[in-house]
Amino acid sequence: MSSCEIYPVIEELSLKGKKFCIVTEVYPNGKVKRGVVSEGKVIVGEIDPFALEGKEEVEIQGMKVKIMTDCAEGNPNVIVIGSGKVARHLVSLMNFLNYPVTVVGDHDVDDSFEANVVNDMKLLPTLIDENTFVVVANEGGKHYDVSGVEMAIKGGAKFVALMASRNRAALAIKRMIDSGIKEEEIKKRFYSPAGLDLGSKTPQEIALSIASQIVAIARGGGGGHYMLKKDPYSLVGKVQEENCVWIDEKKEHEYPSQRC
Repeated sequence: MSSCEIYPVIEELSLKGKKFCIVTEVYPNGKVKRGVVSEGKVIVGEIDPFALEGKEEVEIQGMKVKIMTDCAEGNPNVIVIGSGKVARHLVSLMNFLNYPVTVVGDHDVDDSFEANVVNDMKLLPTLIDENTFVVVANEGGKHYDVSGVEMAIKGGAKFVALMASRNRAALAIKRMIDSGIKEEEIKKRFYSPAGLDLGSKTPQEIALSIASQIVAIARGGGGGHYMLKKDPYSLVGKVQEENCVWIDEKKEHEYPSQRC
């Protein structure tokens, strides 16, 4: 089973906020079996029951089979604090990625955002839990930026980012320390300047760098180049070609809508 069968399934599970695991069985003879598991059930694929025991190696039909499990939570809630161009582009990107988005401001956010809008900063703590990602994105900064960061940190948000210069980030950190938040707690969850180093220049690119950082933290990624982590040159001449044949779901009554 290849990625073109698995991706539609995990996309739907993520959209529903459900945790899922991609389970891979590797046999001594080179045979590989993959499937998707959610809520203790095999959603797609032909996974042996032994592979669901949480072990790294099991015995199936007299063979020692390696089990690799890659799990992910459903998409976390994202709160964007701000009303500028970067905030708008970030909301659009997170919507595209199927992350639930809420925009928070201080009576300065209009209803044109494609998201739930809360125009009262005092309500921010009620929107936050331990799996919430908060981004403060106001070009040039606004009076409530650092207050929003403080509320998010104190509220236990998993990720709190402030779009700021290095100097403004340092000032925000000092203010939080002065308010009683421990520096160790700030270092664990506060990201500023916000985003990954993509060389971003435009508001769209800056939003993309922040969205990329959110995905990296949510999925446990490092933000580096994949080709450096998974070197393809070491496998040249050792692998067989994979082909996908897409089928019309109007003609085929099966799920997912493509077969490989």
